[in-house]
Amino acid sequence: VLLDMKATGGELGWLTWPLEQGDKPGWEVTQRTLNGSQFYTYSVCNVGEREQDNWLRTTFIQRHQSASRVFVELQFIVRDCNSFGGSSLTCKETFNLFTSESDADVGTTFRKGQFKKVATIAPDEITGKNELRINTETRVVENLSRKGFYLAFQDIGACVALLSTRVYYKTCPATVKSLVLFPETVAGGENQGLREVSGACVDNAVSEESPRIYCTVDGDWAVMVGQCQCKPGYEEVKEACQGCRGAEAGRRH
Repeated sequence: VLLDMKATGGELGWLTWPLEQGDKPGWEVTQRTLNGSQFYTYSVCNVGEREQDNWLRTTFIQRHQSASRVFVELQFIVRDCNSFGGSSLTCKETFNLFTSESDADVGTTFRKGQFKKVATIAPDEITGKNELRINTETRVVENLSRKGFYLAFQDIGACVALLSTRVYYKTCPATVKSLVLFPETVAGGENQGLREVSGACVDNAVSEESPRIYCTVDGDWAVMVGQCQCKPGYEEVKEACQGCRGAEAGRRH
């Protein structure tokens, strides 16, 4: 996991823009209680104002050098525009997700033009006056190549509370198959559907050819080629090679 908003508590330190909004602030940190636990959210609700353009930018997210594809999981609430009466003419029920790559943390510098749109985020369920509807949406950011990146959320006049943002990448876990040890491997992106990985024989095992396997974009191992076999005097026990009991007995006499 590269970013977990809930784990940060109140020390989020995300950037809001524009900086000065007068009596109508943009995104603000608010403390909420849900199911008995307190946590911090970012919310904005300028539904009665025209031409809203409020931005919220994360801190710098360092990328794992092998991870060109990351997943952004959002949990959020959007209020029903009809619940605002006359203010609903300018009210929206969506917000936008953007990203910007960088090789270094640019601090509080913010330029809208450096961000490219990933998706419009629309709720499956909107929250009315009396019920709370939490939405979970996951979006993919592809073809990352620089040392890190930012996410940004653009509000254009909705009543939104961002409850959670998680950024993560998928891996194929370290595993042993047919006496071959394969290391944990970061899954590839859309331009590299299968990532070829070479394996090493477990202790006291050998192979005529270098065993290999493929890691899929979903973090699953597939299509193994080659295998290892225990050396003479060893036998396979639960993906390991142990000394044969007969050989040990022979050595003791």
